[in-house]
Amino acid sequence: SSPPIEILLANRCSEAHDMIASILWDSDSNEDAFQKLNAYAESHTFRELLRTGGAINVTGEEEDKVLTNLPKGKTKNKSNGKWVKRRGRKPGPKRSEEEIAQIRAERAAKKERILAEGGTWPPL
Repeated sequence: SSPPIEILLANRCSEAHDMIASILWDSDSNEDAFQKLNAYAESHTFRELLRTGGAINVTGEEEDKVLTNLPKGKTKNKSNGKWVKRRGRKPGPKRSEEEIAQIRAERAAKKERILAEGGTWPPL
């Protein structure tokens, strides 16, 4: 198994990245930063972040981020017309809320199984 600090540094979660940045910013020296990063990597807070995958707000509800491209109507001048001409991927299948909930449950179960077997999340 990897040391906790390696798991922390390899984590892709934005919350972990924000915490790393904060620790580095607030540290007085390299040693201080290393000690604080190790302490955070071994903390209950970080283990909980690994277990949940991040995106937990103060109330404990999961929050979804939606990323979109610029709408076609926004690019009227010709110099920025690349957004109008841009081809996207074929749209994915339209899923119902029940199907999405089932997929999320399956992914959560898979994650729990990997963590229970002593694996790391996210997989490297």
